[in-house]
Amino acid sequence: MIQIGIAGIPQAKKGKGMDAGIRYLAEIKLDAMEVQFVRGIFMDSDATKRASETAKEVSIKLSVHAPYYINLAGNKETIEKSKKFIINSALRAIEMNANIVVFHPGYYSKKEDTFELVKSACEEIKDKIEKKVLLGIETAGRKSQFGTPDEIIKIISEVEGTIPVIDFGHIHARGNGSLKGKNDFEGVLNKFDYDKFHIHFSGVEYEDGNERKHIPVDDEPSFEPLAEALIEGGYDATVICESPLLEEDALKMREVINAKIKG
Repeated sequence: MIQIGIAGIPQAKKGKGMDAGIRYLAEIKLDAMEVQFVRGIFMDSDATKRASETAKEVSIKLSVHAPYYINLAGNKETIEKSKKFIINSALRAIEMNANIVVFHPGYYSKKEDTFELVKSACEEIKDKIEKKVLLGIETAGRKSQFGTPDEIIKIISEVEGTIPVIDFGHIHARGNGSLKGKNDFEGVLNKFDYDKFHIHFSGVEYEDGNERKHIPVDDEPSFEPLAEALIEGGYDATVICESPLLEEDALKMREVINAKIKG
């Protein structure tokens, strides 16, 4: 099964609230929403419980994205704040019956081993949330960020309760336009030896191996070869559209999936 969703409240329901956004996604035949806490955790317990009830009623799958300003390999104060951001995001995710809280792990440390710092922080976070929600560690789109596919694979192999979140726009940017055909996408998916994925997708503007911004899915990388790779590989995937056009582009992605399935 391939589910398509968006990052945040649909454009058509901006300012109308989370419940209206969730219901609208069901109306237009999308499957999922990733609740965006990227600039702060804005929902209280009452709001998360209402979102959970609405999502269950209309069969929308929820996930959560923790704040952007996380660095699990920074100085001691930054690491402690980052862990709290992730833990608080995870607690809201649990209240929403979301299955995953997504985050960017951080930046390369000049003083200590980045991998060990990120690993230690993830282990502490898992102890605090008692494994009630998965930690989704996202591939990174800049050369200064910890989060190559190989680094994510190493973390998830050593920390129970962590899973990969594959952002194909980030991988494409960091590889200076590396994702061109189906074989390129298959190569990424095969690295992880999984049959179920949480995926981010958008077009991406990049320079010298660094993501600059998300752009519509009509640009690069192309969604069609990813759709082919997912269908032919028989993957169970939730694909979250991060294009600035949100549901408009997510619906295009849904059309591509449906057309590929019909052959």
